[in-house]
Amino acid sequence: MFGYIISGQLPCTTFERLSETQFVSNLTVANTSLHIVVFITEPFPEGFGGAIYFNWPNPEPTWQYLGFISNAKPSAIFKASQLQSPPEAGAAVMFGGIVATAQPQLGISALPLSEIEQLTTAHDTTSLSVSSHVLFVQKMLDNLYNYISSFAVTQQQMTPSSDMFVKISTVTQWYERFKSRMTSDPNFWKK
Repeated sequence: MFGYIISGQLPCTTFERLSETQFVSNLTVANTSLHIVVFITEPFPEGFGGAIYFNWPNPEPTWQYLGFISNAKPSAIFKASQLQSPPEAGAAVMFGGIVATAQPQLGISALPLSEIEQLTTAHDTTSLSVSSHVLFVQKMLDNLYNYISSFAVTQQQMTPSSDMFVKISTVTQWYERFKSRMTSDPNFWKK
């Protein structure tokens, strides 16, 4: 029903079923720089998703919520490198209070999406998504365009100087073209 890939390793779909809704897998991690892709191999029942938790080896197993997957979001990438330190107070103790192992663990709890929406991620995790990068770039472009536009003057208002000028229509044309390319292919700038 689930699978994961740790950067530099083969995909794994081996999970121990602890209950009807809880699944755990021990991770083999060579170093502390850890990126995990978690994905579904079968659809969830309507209205359900999988809350994803992570546990570094600690004296007591303490599960830290990373994020979720669902039918609408069938995979997610997480950077869990910073979760080695003991979690803040209030971190979840889950999965039947299983005994801590010497290996990090990945836990998935099948829950109604309404419950998943109420969960809060651990402070040091990062869910990497293209949409957050697109949003950042669009906000940055809007800010740059607004800033440059605030200095726009007509040709009659220009004074002779050694400064170079760019027509605002040129900036507008570039801005619209960049936004269009970003919308159609958020990774075009990597090519």
